[in-house]
Amino acid sequence: MDDRGAAVTLLPNHRPECVALLSLFALIDGVSLPDIGNGYFIHPPSTVTAHLDEYGAVPVENGEHGIVFGSDGGGNLFALTASGTVHKSRTASWNDEFYAVAVTLGDFLEQRRDVIEQFVATGHPGAL
Repeated sequence: MDDRGAAVTLLPNHRPECVALLSLFALIDGVSLPDIGNGYFIHPPSTVTAHLDEYGAVPVENGEHGIVFGSDGGGNLFALTASGTVHKSRTASWNDEFYAVAVTLGDFLEQRRDVIEQFVATGHPGAL
């Protein structure tokens, strides 16, 4: 299945986080930034749907669940919740604790943009 077709398979889930991801995937198929910090990745829709099928939504803070949509070069995962917050796993595990790193997906993407701008200007990504 191509990535656009995979993104469409998120629709039947009727999960609020799927709507935000579909909006993102309408613009991009994924992002690979392996040379910035230890790396940042937004998975393509086919990977997101495959992981959702295999692992389901991951538990995050406050009893919420999120859909994993990205990772860093250390294997830590990023998940988007129905409330719109982005969470990061403490370790490279689907079963580990996740904590909030951004209030919205847009905020998360802006954080990444700031890291890229700093990396371009200085050669160092700074801390996230």
